[in-house]
Amino acid sequence: MRVTKTILYDTFINDILRRQEDLLKTSRKLATGKEINDPSDDPVKADSILSSKSMLTSLEQYKRNAESSFSYLGMAEDALSSAKNVISRLQEITVTMASGTVDAGARSNAAIEVQNLYNQLLDIANTKLNDDYIFSGYKTDTITFDSVGTYGGDTNKYSVQVSPNSTVSIGLNGGEVFAGVGGGTDIFTGVEALITALNADDTTNIQAAVGTLDLSFSQVSNSVSDIGGRVGRIQEINNNLEKLAHRTRVSISGLEDADIAKVISELQIGQVALEAALSSAGKVFNVNIFNYI
Repeated sequence: MRVTKTILYDTFINDILRRQEDLLKTSRKLATGKEINDPSDDPVKADSILSSKSMLTSLEQYKRNAESSFSYLGMAEDALSSAKNVISRLQEITVTMASGTVDAGARSNAAIEVQNLYNQLLDIANTKLNDDYIFSGYKTDTITFDSVGTYGGDTNKYSVQVSPNSTVSIGLNGGEVFAGVGGGTDIFTGVEALITALNADDTTNIQAAVGTLDLSFSQVSNSVSDIGGRVGRIQEINNNLEKLAHRTRVSISGLEDADIAKVISELQIGQVALEAALSSAGKVFNVNIFNYI
């Protein structure tokens, strides 16, 4: 086939355009610091990078879930620790009032303090995090206990996903913790009975309240211990998530980060090659336009 001047011209033009495109890609690598800037740069690596970044996004969401869990459980733990303090004070009062040496007037006065402590327990049971009642199960917009100690939540426990394969319950059901749903002690009913006994100067029922309050204290204490176990589990999962996220970030970096020294070298070589191509074309065709491409 005869090599015409047009064919030769097209060959030089295509070569110059290719070298310009290569130089542009190399310049972009230098600007971004990334070896892979478009899927077409390396389809196999690009697919791995996208998969790894998707995984990293999921891991970061799980980590945020874990961190929010700490807030939720921390609030619950603080609330129940306060409840233990209130019940401890109720125990002290009850033991004192159960003595045969205490008169009706003292017991009537004690009933006033016990009523105030009852109200404190109600406030604690109705603890909110932002706008959510933390002891109401899924019914977080419903007050947990009304003024007479009736439970308004449901039997569920709020849960969050903290890893691809792990869901942790972060809610404590107020019906179980305070009302004895499922076989425990109804703390509010017990305190109400104590108030009635104190006002009636009923020594027998005051003495019975000692045992009821012991059970109440154990019930709340067990819930606090349960929170500690959940926090420990979430912390362990969170640590593993951080390790996995770190390995994923390292993997992404290894796939897409450019060797800057190598890129600079390629850029210099590309510039020299482009200039040589332009010079050759100019000499062959003696066309000034090649000096401006």
